[in-house]
Amino acid sequence: MINPTELEKKFNSFNKFNLVFASFFFSLMTLCVKNIDKRIPIFELVLFRSLVSLMITLFIINLKNINPWGKNRPLLILRGVLGTLALVCIFHAIRNMPLSISTVIQYTYPIFISIFAGIFIKEKITRNIIFALIIGWIGILVILNPSQLSNINVEIENVSISIAFLGAICTALAYVTVKKLSFTEDVYVIIEYFPLVSFITLLPIVLINWVTPNWNELFWIIGIGLFTQLGQTFLTIGLKNLPASEASTINYLQVLFGSIWGILFFSEIININFLLGASLVLLGTIITTTKIIKRT
Repeated sequence: MINPTELEKKFNSFNKFNLVFASFFFSLMTLCVKNIDKRIPIFELVLFRSLVSLMITLFIINLKNINPWGKNRPLLILRGVLGTLALVCIFHAIRNMPLSISTVIQYTYPIFISIFAGIFIKEKITRNIIFALIIGWIGILVILNPSQLSNINVEIENVSISIAFLGAICTALAYVTVKKLSFTEDVYVIIEYFPLVSFITLLPIVLINWVTPNWNELFWIIGIGLFTQLGQTFLTIGLKNLPASEASTINYLQVLFGSIWGILFFSEIININFLLGASLVLLGTIITTTKIIKRT
């Protein structure tokens, strides 16, 4: 019979693969968001996502007989607030930009993680990490170059770009908070506070502006909740034993996943500049992954 504790230890030992899985499932979440009609308010999507995730997490917490309230409640609540803000911004960006571009902007967050991790949790930034981050950042700039956007006939409002970058900043702060909490809190308690805070804060707003989803929209909404839950689980496990700044470069893979979904499902144009930028992003990921392999 499979021992759940031993199984969890095995997951913990494959940090880089946990983060790859997290990127994949988060990219599927963005695909679901993109497929939902704009008549459904963003706050409602985030609320539904939180409800599905909360039910799954509470079921697991009850199964494992874990104290659901945790030890550092102020920091857990802060993690929930930051995650909620980030998710609202990310959903807005996905809805108002090509999927590939919104994913690229979201993945500027590793730059902010490096700064915040150094300030708040005193992580050492190695030369390899700096090199990997610089390569990834150059790749993002190549993709977001104005002439590049013009070549693929894409126009993006400055407000949408600003909101997307705000989402990246909130994501970075949430990552650092998760890393700090991982020293004292159970993985599922950390995961629980995100949808719990989201649900409590957004419920009044959603009830005032309620729009009833149809069956097709409900299908994609359930997908948002399930894939986000899977992404959060693998992400939190991966961050538990890996420096936040190092882990973030592995998560660049979501840029590649998002681009693939954009091509396959929304006929988005990918040209040589985008491929060059994506290749630089992937190179940064490989450098970090190689460092992890050498160390373990």
